[in-house]
Amino acid sequence: MGYYIADEVIGALKRKGTYFYIGGVAILCILANLAMIAFRTVYGLNDGSYAYNLILFAEWVFVIPYYSTVLIADIIFGREYPNPRIKTKATIGLNRTQLYIGKLISEILISAFFMLVAIILFLGITVLFSSDGTIGWWTILDFCQKVLIAVPLWIAGVSIANACFFLFPKKKNAYIAFLGFVLLLPRVIMFFATERRSIGLFVWIKQYLLITPRFGELQYFYTLNLPLILGLGVVYTGISTVAGILAFMKKEF
Repeated sequence: MGYYIADEVIGALKRKGTYFYIGGVAILCILANLAMIAFRTVYGLNDGSYAYNLILFAEWVFVIPYYSTVLIADIIFGREYPNPRIKTKATIGLNRTQLYIGKLISEILISAFFMLVAIILFLGITVLFSSDGTIGWWTILDFCQKVLIAVPLWIAGVSIANACFFLFPKKKNAYIAFLGFVLLLPRVIMFFATERRSIGLFVWIKQYLLITPRFGELQYFYTLNLPLILGLGVVYTGISTVAGILAFMKKEF
């Protein structure tokens, strides 16, 4: 399976989608810096805390990489639904479960690569835009720590996206299913769980079962619930993986 995973990752690194994704990350980093400059100009802030304020703001938008995991899964998945009957040098001897797990691991590895690139781009661009051209090490370490805490949630997103592509042979339907489950459904639940409506069941689901609200808790340590984050990451990854494998096993070719 190692050869298969390596083949998938190397192939993904050569695809246009990879370059578009990295380009999009760079653009978002630049826009974030421009927005912070505009904000500080309007409010007349020049206290040397530019990088700290920007990184604190960035932690609020960790949910964006979570939503973009469907793009990463798409890059690895390729143009065609994997056919276990068609064997290549990389897939010979692999059963359907191994093919599925291989895709998932490849997506996680590419996600780790994108995460590293995003951190380097964000910190590098922030240094260029900051007036003194520096970022405190404690600020960098704090940011990287928050990134690591968010990893289980991002892996869950990758796993859900991978399952959607295996559940729905047409990519359009896979995207709709992913966005419906990851974006639309949580927003509906959170709407009915707001303080104004505060419907008990929805409040409980938001507090204990939804991934999306966890990203809003990353900014401050007193709002972090690390066991819940790890638990949700494991549960969502496990359930989506089992569902995807079962769908792939039942599919006729």
